[in-house]
Amino acid sequence: MGVSIGNKIELVQLQQVIQNDSNKKVYVSRIYDILPDNMLQIAMPIYEGRIVPLEIDEKYTACFYTESGLMQCNVVVTARYKKGNLFFLEVQLLGDLAKVQRREFYRYNCMLDGKIRIVSDEEYDAGKNEVENDKLVWDLIRIIDISGGGAKIITKKLIEKNEVVKVLFTVDILGELVTFDLFARILAGVAVQGRNDVYEQRLEFMKIEQEERDKIIKFIFESERMNRAKRVGLK
Repeated sequence: MGVSIGNKIELVQLQQVIQNDSNKKVYVSRIYDILPDNMLQIAMPIYEGRIVPLEIDEKYTACFYTESGLMQCNVVVTARYKKGNLFFLEVQLLGDLAKVQRREFYRYNCMLDGKIRIVSDEEYDAGKNEVENDKLVWDLIRIIDISGGGAKIITKKLIEKNEVVKVLFTVDILGELVTFDLFARILAGVAVQGRNDVYEQRLEFMKIEQEERDKIIKFIFESERMNRAKRVGLK
């Protein structure tokens, strides 16, 4: 599984992570047992010196402090109970553990079509298109995860690290189509495993307005909310 009994855990309510809430609460716990079916028994967490009985069915982003470094995965609380003088929760991992660095924004797995093109220094400095929109040459991309700070994309052309690009894509926010035309910087790129004609690249949004960032975070939040409703049969 990648984690061990005794590993420290930090839990943050998923909704607060998605909204990039500056006042989010971080609950501290430890793994007491590793159970079948991607389940963990953990100590009921502590916040400001008090034991907190987290709500059943609530989702959290969990950061695990392991010998291999910081690992992250979303979890859902499935049970809570007392054994002797100890209070426990059972949580289920919602996906695979991934090694991560501390990030400012929550990343949402998605599947969005978009376009990309490299821009000149002059266009980036000016903050506007250097030619008319109908004369611009774009390459097609697929966005496979997104956050308020950047995205991971699939492309057919490898773009060099630190290259500045424009990214164009549209999302549906509660029935309203919102189009983004954003500057970004390429952070890294690798060939997709088993392919030499498709590349996975990470990018960081540049010169993004707070209103635009807020709309992306709203898209992520509403998408997660709808996905959760579907899982419990409410939609």
